[in-house]
Amino acid sequence: MGSSPSRLRLQSLDVVRGLMLVVSVSVDSLVLVDVPTWFNHAKWAGVGVVDLVFPTFVTLTGCGLGFAMHRRTDVRSLGRRILVLVAVGLLYNALVLNSWVPDTWRFTGVLQLYAVVVLVLALLHLVTRDWRGWALLTVLLAAASTVVLTLSARDCPGRTLTPECNPSGVVDLAWLGPGHMYAGGVLGHDPEGLVAILGALVSASAGVTLGHLLLARPGRSALPGLALALGAAGLAWACSVVPQALAGVDLPTMKRLWTPPFGLSVAAGVLVVLLMAHLLLDRPRNPAVVRGAVWPLIALGRNSLLVYFGSHVAMALLTRSVDAQGVDLPTRIADGITRASSLTGHEQLAFSVAAVLAWTLVAAVLHRFRIYLRP
Repeated sequence: MGSSPSRLRLQSLDVVRGLMLVVSVSVDSLVLVDVPTWFNHAKWAGVGVVDLVFPTFVTLTGCGLGFAMHRRTDVRSLGRRILVLVAVGLLYNALVLNSWVPDTWRFTGVLQLYAVVVLVLALLHLVTRDWRGWALLTVLLAAASTVVLTLSARDCPGRTLTPECNPSGVVDLAWLGPGHMYAGGVLGHDPEGLVAILGALVSASAGVTLGHLLLARPGRSALPGLALALGAAGLAWACSVVPQALAGVDLPTMKRLWTPPFGLSVAAGVLVVLLMAHLLLDRPRNPAVVRGAVWPLIALGRNSLLVYFGSHVAMALLTRSVDAQGVDLPTRIADGITRASSLTGHEQLAFSVAAVLAWTLVAAVLHRFRIYLRP
């Protein structure tokens, strides 16, 4: 693989994507045990383990788009992909939520948010393709998101954002209407609405910055990359502390509104891991044992979109399936896996391992025939 530097860099990106997907599929498969509160999505302020998965995916997407759009932006192909993502996103919502009634159909969602992020990043590539320019864009996006949230919090009781008082409850409610918001507007915010999209762009832009940095300084990006990650962490701290100092507003670290302290903190961690993978894996002559060991992760990473969202849909359909005897399908599947497996007698562990192996097999077959579902 020494003849193509870009391919080498994509290897590290795909390996980290693959690791993220192993975690994502494992998390999706946790249907047979009661997970602790700290593991699930935080109800409002704070961060649960599950809250980290999609922002990690978005940050890695930004890095991948930095590679893909380093020289040019294919507007026609991009437009087609955006339309497909939005259409599939609506279908995804209907399947997962089991709702086909137009009056309550949810227009926003993870795929729609993802589509808008990809579109905006592509358009911003018409402005700059330099990592310094993208670093500046990341700062500007973080500042814009901080200002929006700070101005909103100033009018809230206690000068802090709450489920009842937040910009999403105003902007997304006016745009979508109560019947089409997350949870039908009952929770007062939409975690994939317009406000959250602005926060997601902060994470994605940080990823784009590293992508362009790796292309500009192949093999010499360790110190600038580490400085970039530290800068993201410092900016996250500033976005949390400065509003408190200047406006007396508490801007929490939270996924529900994708606040800058949250998005930048996740991005900083992802950038460090990705930089380490780049330094370890993107070498002209890696040993065959290393190439073989990471091949399944590369296969997963090359079809990250399919595996990430496909596992969500599959598990949502499984957990909604109940047979004639009233026993849910995942339990029956797990029972069969456990009986057939000599490695473990733990239902949930067997079920999770089987889910990861199944999606790895799907990705491996597609990778073998060079079939990829691209963003």
